[in-house]
Amino acid sequence: MRLHMFDQSYDFACGIADLRQHLRMQLPFTAPSSATRQHRTPKIFSGWALDRAIMLDCACSGLLASTLYFGPTRRQAVFLVMASIDWLGQAEIACRLQRAIEGTVAPGQSDAAVIGRAILLLRRPRDLVRALFGSVPDGLVGALQRLGHDPVGGPETYQELQRLFFSSAAADRRRVKVLGQMAGSLLGAQIEIVSLLDPVLLNPTFVSNVYETKQVAELNAALAYVRARCSGATDDAVGSSLSRLKPGDHRSTLYKWWIHRFDRLPRTLDTKGDPTLVILGSAEALSDAGRRYANCLKSKVGEVYVGNYVYIEYRPAAPEPGAIAELRVTTQGFLLEGLYARKNCKVRPERAAAVRRKLAACGVALYDHAPDEQDIVAAAAQVLNYYNFAEPDNTGWGVEFDEPPANDLEELEIVASEAA
Repeated sequence: MRLHMFDQSYDFACGIADLRQHLRMQLPFTAPSSATRQHRTPKIFSGWALDRAIMLDCACSGLLASTLYFGPTRRQAVFLVMASIDWLGQAEIACRLQRAIEGTVAPGQSDAAVIGRAILLLRRPRDLVRALFGSVPDGLVGALQRLGHDPVGGPETYQELQRLFFSSAAADRRRVKVLGQMAGSLLGAQIEIVSLLDPVLLNPTFVSNVYETKQVAELNAALAYVRARCSGATDDAVGSSLSRLKPGDHRSTLYKWWIHRFDRLPRTLDTKGDPTLVILGSAEALSDAGRRYANCLKSKVGEVYVGNYVYIEYRPAAPEPGAIAELRVTTQGFLLEGLYARKNCKVRPERAAAVRRKLAACGVALYDHAPDEQDIVAAAAQVLNYYNFAEPDNTGWGVEFDEPPANDLEELEIVASEAA
């Protein structure tokens, strides 16, 4: 059914109908003043709430027109009453409301008529809620006001709202407290979100940035992953991180913080007890190696955290320089994608060959080339301009160096002379 704006003649007709009804029941009737009408703008609504308002209006003429002028708190209280038909039933609701307006309803009126009259007569939202549920929990009226003029979800959303505020369970009291601590308007989805989120994530700043219930499963799973990868991710520690969130921070901020505290690899490599192969198995180890090798290993923390890569440091006896091996995780194990000396310089061929042998002994797959002589394959690649084919994992077959460039050597000599 399409809802059109009511013109003045229709409003007048509804007012006359209400007047006649009040006169029949010997009730005082106060017509809305013209000043009040001028300062109120009717606000339409739709969906299940409109369907039920029309049903009640058929039994209580003028109800629908009146609800268009209700403020947000009273409108949401009406939605709560109409939604409760799903879990209480129309007869039970009429029975409860009739006690609150006893003596004002003509005998034999239908349940829908009783409900409609109660909605019109119980003008204060808290009176309507008290008549239906027996009491008004702290914070419920304020929450109704913050939901705005429109229905927020289906009847199940209002059922969860009613359950939360009337529950005595400690977990539900905490959820209600979070709703009250959130700034600004409430989204209907957030009523269900606080019920579905992992209890550790119940922080008002965090919940304010969650808008859809379908996001909850992802956020809960991401928290489970944090707990699996970070030994320090206790409930208290995660709660402390949440308290650092600022208004406007994206919900992913929490998880990005914990990436840099991981200390458990999703997958690891058996180095066969080789002391020269050291797995960089934590964010701290990656950052430390990044400083020592003057490279971007710190930026790879996220890739390692989610299991895309594993990095191994080759630590030979001094003074031989080390190297970083970049291993790509595959369904068949690990693949060596690159070997890097300090500042991402190439590794000397003999040293690269030694590291490759060690990694191969641990089951790491290596890039290969056509089964021909090196010179033949290299010549074929060069003719076709496939130069990268000759250096599949940054070890290459040509002349390579891992010493610092000449400019760096000069800089070191200057520093040494100044120190002397």
